[in-house]
Amino acid sequence: MSTRPPIPGSRAALVVSLLGLLGFGCAHRGPAAPTTPATAGPVIEYEMEPIKITAVNDKDGTHIEAFDAAELFEQGGKALGEKRFDDALAAYDRLLKEFPDGHYTKSALYNAGLALQGKKDWEGAIARFKSLAERYPDSSDSKDALFQLGATFGETGNWPASAQSFSQVLERKDLTADDRLEALARRGFAQFQLKDLETAERTFRSGVAYFHQIEREERLETDFFLALCLYHLGEISHERFRAVSLRLPDKQMSADLDEKARLLLQSQRAYIDTMKLGNAEWAAASGFQVGALYEELFDSFIHAPVPSDLMKTEAREKREIYYDELRKKIRVLLEKSSHWYDENLKMMERLGVRGEWRDKSKLAYSKIQQLLDPSYRVDFQPPGTAVGAASAAPPVPTAPNRAGMGEEPAINNEGSPAPKRTRPASGPTRQIL
Repeated sequence: MSTRPPIPGSRAALVVSLLGLLGFGCAHRGPAAPTTPATAGPVIEYEMEPIKITAVNDKDGTHIEAFDAAELFEQGGKALGEKRFDDALAAYDRLLKEFPDGHYTKSALYNAGLALQGKKDWEGAIARFKSLAERYPDSSDSKDALFQLGATFGETGNWPASAQSFSQVLERKDLTADDRLEALARRGFAQFQLKDLETAERTFRSGVAYFHQIEREERLETDFFLALCLYHLGEISHERFRAVSLRLPDKQMSADLDEKARLLLQSQRAYIDTMKLGNAEWAAASGFQVGALYEELFDSFIHAPVPSDLMKTEAREKREIYYDELRKKIRVLLEKSSHWYDENLKMMERLGVRGEWRDKSKLAYSKIQQLLDPSYRVDFQPPGTAVGAASAAPPVPTAPNRAGMGEEPAINNEGSPAPKRTRPASGPTRQIL
């Protein structure tokens, strides 16, 4: 924790000071003559936070209450650490009201924003972080406030404002390597949520390129945001893969299939690159998505259009032969999907990954085993009825706490990564949730 300015040592010392101020000192006949030491030393001055004194009326009568900014800050910090968000907010707001331009102002604004996040009062949190960023634009506190501002805009679904906040971060000159990569990843994530795939892809590729530019000179605190970039490059190709439909005539279907296969392999490479980083949660997400790619390609064949002459009543026997041959040819896709789901489950077991990705992988693996059963008859359906395997995928992993990089990230059910940042350069320590 950072060093605070000196504060009174005890309430007893405060009472003595107050008695002196109120005139209850010892009687004397006149001012004492100042003494001058033989050798005067340097004068040491301490800048102390002011003390507020108020008269409080309660059931026990009227009494004097004295407090300073440090005391209020500590009260807020204790409450915030215990997740008593209303109490924390009351302490921070009182501090900001009574000591609007003190040593604790920036940290109190930041922590008040965290308390409001804890209450899920996103608009209130936005107001606090925005105030901090605008009042102290050149401070490191402003940088952290912008990160939180972008994340909180994401919680409200205001992705344009979220992307803009991270663009503001990227204009700063005081970014560490981790800062820059995080801001790029988060801006790309906001653009991805806006379905602006081309812009998001450029941003994610910028993040990966930046990592390769600095990887020999600088060591990142976490690989989380690099993994986020790689994973979403896979997701962008995956979205494009899903958008390609298989169409007749045969020449068109052949071209569609080539494009779909190209995008599958492109997406798979990005997911595998993500897995190689070793981040457990992103690896689990990526392993699931590779299995989903092959399952979705299988679904595309199942729901692909067939020549109109095979759909005639009198062509029933030919249609059955067509479907039997198709089942044999596309069975390999189910086998690949099964392999990836199985390997992903084994990896999650080794790494101790828990949560929705594991549950989703178990369900998907069970489904594929059913489809692989020779006695199971695939229900061929008209085109346009397919449902992608990953259409209801679990939310993305939550970014790590900057104060404890060794902890495994949890799953964020809100669907957006929201790290808790703390890097005070000087002044009071900002709280972490």
